[in-house]
Amino acid sequence: MDIHFLGTGSAYPGSQRDNTSICFSNDGYHVLVDVSGNPCRKLKQLQVDLGELDAVVFTHFHIDHIYGLPSLLWGMWLEDRKKPLRILCDDRNEKKLHEWLSTMEADKWPIAFPIEVDTFDGDQEEQLLSGGKMTFSCFKALHSVPTIGLEVQCADRLVVYSSDTEINERIGGYDHIDLLIHEATSARKVAGNHSSLVEVVEKYDIEKIDEVVLVHLSDKEPYDEEVARIGLSKIVIGEDLMTKRV
Repeated sequence: MDIHFLGTGSAYPGSQRDNTSICFSNDGYHVLVDVSGNPCRKLKQLQVDLGELDAVVFTHFHIDHIYGLPSLLWGMWLEDRKKPLRILCDDRNEKKLHEWLSTMEADKWPIAFPIEVDTFDGDQEEQLLSGGKMTFSCFKALHSVPTIGLEVQCADRLVVYSSDTEINERIGGYDHIDLLIHEATSARKVAGNHSSLVEVVEKYDIEKIDEVVLVHLSDKEPYDEEVARIGLSKIVIGEDLMTKRV
C-alpha cells in the first residue's frame, strides 16, 4: 500500500505546505482523504490518474479539508472522466455537500461521470469502503465539529490516521500500529481540539507503533528541535509529495 501526502499543513497558511490531504493506493484502487491545495496537480505528480481515483472521504467539513473539491471535479471533467466517483461524508454534512455541488453547478459543465454520495454516522465505528485489498473504517475523533479518524487495513498491515483531533484514547487502544499518521498542529503547545508533537509521543505508547508521520503542521513551530530532543527515528515530520509504502 502506498500512502501519498498531497499536503501536510495545518489550517494556518503555510509557506511550504498545502493543507493536509492524503491518498491511499493499492492494486490500482485509490482513495483520497480530504481535498485541499491543487489536487489535480498533486495527484499527477504522485502518479495517480484523475480518471482512476475511486473515492473521496471527508473526515470533517472545515474549509482546509474540503476547499479543493471544485478543482478536483473540474479537472476530472476536463479530462473526460467516465468512471463513477464516490464521495463519503458524515450524514450531518450531507446537506452541505449537496448544496456545494449545486453552487458550483457541476451538473451544468456537464460532468460525464456519476457522483455517488454515501454517508456514515461519524460517532459510530463502521466500515466505510474497501477495494484494492484495502479496508477503510472510521472512528470518532475529538474535534470542534463532527470528525472521524480512519483505520486502514491492507493484508496484515494497519495504518491509522487521526485526522484533526485531541489525543484520542481510541488510538491509544491498539495493540500494534504499523504506521500512525497523526496531526501535530503545534510542537509543544497543548490546545483544545488539536494535538502537539510532545503529546503524541508522551500520551501514546510509542513502543506499540512502528512509525509515526506527523501532519497538519504549522509554520514557525520547533518540530525539528523536538524530534532531535526526543531522539526517536520513528518520528517523521511529514512533507508534501512524500510517499510512504507500508
